[in-house]
Amino acid sequence: MKRLLVASLAFFALVWAVAPNYYPHEVGMRWLYTSGEEQVLEEVRSMDGQEVWVLSHSYVGIVRYTDFLRYDDEGVWLLAVDTGSGPMPYNPPILLWPKPPLRVGQNWSVRTTLKGTPLVVVYKVLKVEGVEVPAGRFNAFVVRSSLSAQGGGASVVDLYFVPGIGVVRYATQDGGQIDLQKFTP
Repeated sequence: MKRLLVASLAFFALVWAVAPNYYPHEVGMRWLYTSGEEQVLEEVRSMDGQEVWVLSHSYVGIVRYTDFLRYDDEGVWLLAVDTGSGPMPYNPPILLWPKPPLRVGQNWSVRTTLKGTPLVVVYKVLKVEGVEVPAGRFNAFVVRSSLSAQGGGASVVDLYFVPGIGVVRYATQDGGQIDLQKFTP
């Protein structure tokens, strides 16, 4: 039994060490969720002199909004969002995912504005948990994401994140969940 445990741990350490993208980002990657949402990394473009990844969010083939992301040594940044009238920047950008690897107990936050509205975004890595979704079975980091806007409005979502794949489940505090149905690297 002890050998099996050691072999399993060694295997998982090897898999994690060779994962090419802790936070996956290659043009053409697709995530299809049980809500019908499809996320696609469409392209890389230059925006204000920096390399920006364009992530579309669509339902039934119609893009509802687009995120503009930056990947660097410090993590993944949400720079702007476009809901159809052009990119609206977050000032400052939101750190979506910190420098890897994630650790249980880790937290990060940002105070930002979007179209003049102050926002506070707070993240905390709660635990590692096994999760089964239509796309497979995974051990995922459970990251609580809380967003609040000045003058009211708040949301709390638990993100089940798997290195090399991304978010495999979004779970709301009222018991709702959206699961990853298919991932195309």
